[in-house]
Amino acid sequence: MSDLCKNAVAFLQKRFPVASVLNHESIFSDAHGNEALRIWPMIAQDSQSGMKQRAIAIESLGSKGEIYAVAQSMDKIFSELDSSVYVRIGNSLKPTGHEIDTNQMVFAPRVVLYTNKLCIPRETVIQAFNSVKTLIDIVDESEMHKTLFISYGGPDEPAVTEINKKIKSKGIKTWFFPDDANPGDKLHRMMHDGVNNHDRVLLVCSKESLTRPGVLNEIERVLEREAKEGGTEILIPITLDDFVYGDWAPSRGDIAEQIRSRVIIKLEIGSDQIGSSIEKLAKVLK
Repeated sequence: MSDLCKNAVAFLQKRFPVASVLNHESIFSDAHGNEALRIWPMIAQDSQSGMKQRAIAIESLGSKGEIYAVAQSMDKIFSELDSSVYVRIGNSLKPTGHEIDTNQMVFAPRVVLYTNKLCIPRETVIQAFNSVKTLIDIVDESEMHKTLFISYGGPDEPAVTEINKKIKSKGIKTWFFPDDANPGDKLHRMMHDGVNNHDRVLLVCSKESLTRPGVLNEIERVLEREAKEGGTEILIPITLDDFVYGDWAPSRGDIAEQIRSRVIIKLEIGSDQIGSSIEKLAKVLK
């Protein structure tokens, strides 16, 4: 199961807390039989409302010119998935109404299109599904989370690369120097834009990062921005080691005090806890 599919299932389960969610993978081929598109249809069977919510997870929605092909395949995609499981649902311990089975449930009028990024105008997608008389609800992960600028020192780049990948897999839009810096951009301008144009700043508080002048400069700029915006919480500290807790002694002692006064998450690449820590970050950024 792809990360996008997992995120879409989690989205449906949050919207319909008691629903079971069926899902599978569907592959579209081109004229030569080669894979052209991979999507993940799913159905949330909600016994409380007696409704079935259809959804499709599609990466980079519209980037492959796939909209009309998907729209025209809707009936086949969902009829196969819907007929794959039959369940009768009731509550014998505390009955509050009739039992219901999945054949009695009706489909909600709208289909959820869940994507990590919408690559074409919404009107184009709506028009494509209008052509097959289907109502849709577009859920774009890139609009669900606040944007995140990552501040770190160069020696930590391998570890931060892995952290960035895991954060992005949650649908969070990040600014990470190796991926997003443009050749020829002035470093001081990138730093200024990074700490001022993004919703939050992720600060790596390791020995390798906190001793870098550029990182210290970025910390100062973020703290200034927080003060200007009335004490809003913009900076999110994480650490790869224990340096921030004791040995760190910047020339401005108040900076260390302000960082240590916050909850600092320790992320260790390869550890069992990194997944739950990334989940916590994702919740903060919603």
